[in-house]
Amino acid sequence: MTRHSQKMRERLFAEQAIKSLGKDWSVLPEERETPDFIITDGEHRFGLEVVSIFTGKQDASGSLMKRDESAVHRSINALRLEFESAVPVPLHARFVGRIEPETVANVVSKLVALDLIAKPTGFQTVIDEHLGLRIHVTKALRSDWYSVNDRVGWVDRSPEQTIANAIRDKSDNLERYRASGGDDIRLLLVADAIQNSGKLRLVSDARFDLLGFRAAYFFLYPEHAIELHARQ
Repeated sequence: MTRHSQKMRERLFAEQAIKSLGKDWSVLPEERETPDFIITDGEHRFGLEVVSIFTGKQDASGSLMKRDESAVHRSINALRLEFESAVPVPLHARFVGRIEPETVANVVSKLVALDLIAKPTGFQTVIDEHLGLRIHVTKALRSDWYSVNDRVGWVDRSPEQTIANAIRDKSDNLERYRASGGDDIRLLLVADAIQNSGKLRLVSDARFDLLGFRAAYFFLYPEHAIELHARQ
């Protein structure tokens, strides 16, 4: 993901979280590094830093599950681009099984052979590679190619420590955020529940040490956002 696409995604998260919170806030359009955004609330402004959080094992470079999902996404997206360069037809393509060089080697040629331009919208078929991979294909109005394996999984219902760790990590940069965005700096923690790596659901009434942030919010995208309770 490029820096530009990452910032656009962070802006989407911020705007959708504001809507979910029921706030009449606006995200200023300016490009900036830290904090991620300046938010206006009437006459008041505050800085908002956006951070994605993940379930599962982590190492020094981040979430292992997210890393695997990203690799699969890149492989599938490369197939989509190769197909669409040959046949300009949007497909809903659901990959079920292993995404490996040997399992996807013939996928594009088989899709091209279907003569999808001549098929009506809504046409469906299944490509079975008999190598542990099936692709459920629908001729659609827009392209949507993804791995089902990365979207159907276990939900972490005790993400309190993950949230606390993210607040702690971001608090190390709080003075830098304040230097650029003012004294009122807030934190938006995003769990993208569309992917397995983001399936975190806060079901407790936990309280968190905000470590200097004026407020912190948890956004289970695309479902709902809440303000986290601060520990007294």
